[in-house]
Amino acid sequence: MEENFDPIAYANLVGQELVLSFDKAGLGTTPGLVGSAKEYPVRTKLEHILPSGIGVGSGCVIDSYGNTSKQMDVVLYEKNICPVYSINDTPDTTYYPCEGVVAVGEIKSSLSSDELEDIFLKIESVKRLKRFSTETPRPIRVGELRFPYRHYGTTGPATHGNPGTDYNQQGNPLDQIFGFALAGKLKLKPQNLCEKFVNHTNEIESILTPNLIVTLDQGILCPATIGEESKEDQINISIQDATGIYHVNKDDENFRFLLSQIYDIYNHGRTVSASAFGRYFDYEGMLMLPEGGIYIPIKEQMLESDE
Repeated sequence: MEENFDPIAYANLVGQELVLSFDKAGLGTTPGLVGSAKEYPVRTKLEHILPSGIGVGSGCVIDSYGNTSKQMDVVLYEKNICPVYSINDTPDTTYYPCEGVVAVGEIKSSLSSDELEDIFLKIESVKRLKRFSTETPRPIRVGELRFPYRHYGTTGPATHGNPGTDYNQQGNPLDQIFGFALAGKLKLKPQNLCEKFVNHTNEIESILTPNLIVTLDQGILCPATIGEESKEDQINISIQDATGIYHVNKDDENFRFLLSQIYDIYNHGRTVSASAFGRYFDYEGMLMLPEGGIYIPIKEQMLESDE
């Protein structure tokens, strides 16, 4: 028995448990049953470990411009802020506004070339969604528009930072939905995985690519800046800011790295004002008085009653 609790060792054990649950999921008799069996333990473990402000579900992500993503195995959203639309309480037909989504993930029993392509397509479908950001005049310079931001988990009005720190979904990885994949086993050689990842990346915009791929048995693949172009080697959130991709196996620490990345995104990531959720309740984002109704002035009604 240990004298002190070790949270890092606990996270590593959770990763090992997930490997076993992935193997058990293979006993399912249909692809759908296998998928559900492997997704459920991941969602449950994430919900227990991550901050209580993060909700864990599955389904599709939507934006207020009429676009819908492909179905995602895991959707991490602002639990106490984000509206959730579920048809008959079915996870497969549940929809989350992109303004309240922190991250999305795909769960694979094993990672092959076909599975990697599927991961790219699904995460791309989420990252193409557009968060609604309200333009506001900059307080100092009259007439200059600014795009305020809000940190995840906060309910107050969106704020302005210093010049150059406005909300920028296209240019700032911290202003984008984080996309990850978690697989039990890697069917490719790490070198082949890296090459195929780069090939897929070259076919689309860099902001649309997965941020992190974790295989429990073979390690992590993430954007990184390494070599002469960097004063200091570092891991990047997005390929946007990186010089390449990096693969390394940390044995039983791979799942812990995924947790740390999600936790970091939740604490430092940004989204738009919570007022954007109003667009999902009314087409114009605000309550409007419908035309064609019956209107009776109160004062005239009171005069008639007195007579």
